[in-house]
Amino acid sequence: MAMGRQNGSYWLSAAALYRLATKAHTLLPYYVSRSGYALPAWHYYLEMTRCCNLRCVMCQYIQWLRETPASEQMEGDLTTEEWLRVIDQIPRFALVTFTGGEPLMRRDFMQLLEHASGRARTHFITNATLLTEDRARRCVELAPKRLGGVGFNFAGVSIDGPAGVHDQVRGMPEGFEKSTSGVKMLAEFRREAGKACPLIHVTTVIQKANLDHLAEMPRVVADMGGDVLNFTLETRSLDLPGYGEADPGSFRTSDIQSPRLDAQRLADALHQTRANAEGLGIDLRMPDMPDDEIVRYYSGETDLRDFRCGSLWTNLVIGADGQAYGCWLQEAGHVRESSLKEIWNGPELRTFRKRTRQGLYPPCAGCCSLVHHPGRR
Repeated sequence: MAMGRQNGSYWLSAAALYRLATKAHTLLPYYVSRSGYALPAWHYYLEMTRCCNLRCVMCQYIQWLRETPASEQMEGDLTTEEWLRVIDQIPRFALVTFTGGEPLMRRDFMQLLEHASGRARTHFITNATLLTEDRARRCVELAPKRLGGVGFNFAGVSIDGPAGVHDQVRGMPEGFEKSTSGVKMLAEFRREAGKACPLIHVTTVIQKANLDHLAEMPRVVADMGGDVLNFTLETRSLDLPGYGEADPGSFRTSDIQSPRLDAQRLADALHQTRANAEGLGIDLRMPDMPDDEIVRYYSGETDLRDFRCGSLWTNLVIGADGQAYGCWLQEAGHVRESSLKEIWNGPELRTFRKRTRQGLYPPCAGCCSLVHHPGRR
């Protein structure tokens, strides 16, 4: 039996507890604090770099990657020492997610992961094509024996379909083979170590290219030794000029070229994927909304009055250049100028929280931090 199936009960119980704890952490200040104050951040996202060795068709950085010379793509990024200082400010109870771009493009990434894993629970999101045997083995060494301990708890790998589909979406010939090879190494070294961690989740972006292959993904995850299949929505909000800098209220729904999918095909694909995942013992994670809301999103019918923000009271994002955000929509400060604590409950974020409680913005549609909350109208 694959290790992923053995770990299923760990993941299901941990995921449920994490969701409950996150909601409790968020809801108290959301409903009680009128000043925009939030409890200490629960989840830190560290964007190691915007550089990537793939050219994914749905990537928010695709134009920048194509137009910016490789020699210039890391200009202005935080140095190793600056990232170490950021990590040292993160509370020990928090979860640290390393993301990108492709975090393994940084030569110092393993050093940063090791440092963070010695003081907090860690997680990275990668395409796994650069996950060598030595790196995979070291990741397992950094993992706690059981979920929730200090160390490397979760590995997230982006796979968007079976081999041909994935390679087309990700823009790399044989990319599927390279990515799945990295996952298999993690799963095998984990099995040899007798550990439950790192739990491996495969993230698939629902999009036109893979719509008719979504139901195949539970088998793809099972065959590579993964534990979780995580579906996310494709969003084009980050394509907006001035995103993160302009007033969020200045954007209109018509400004966004939102993706469209056939409603019945999508509904059928989600239904069949659920059935296949259950049959294979793969935990299927969807956006925090019913399936019919996912269909509505891809039909351009999302009503943001039925949602609330699940990020601003929980997550702090640090961009590759040190700019901090509660979400990518609003700058909140810079780590070269302020501490994480000062940024988290500083005037920019408190003001933005208060505004967001009054209503979400058009670019919020499709965000992975949205929480379905009907009845707010």
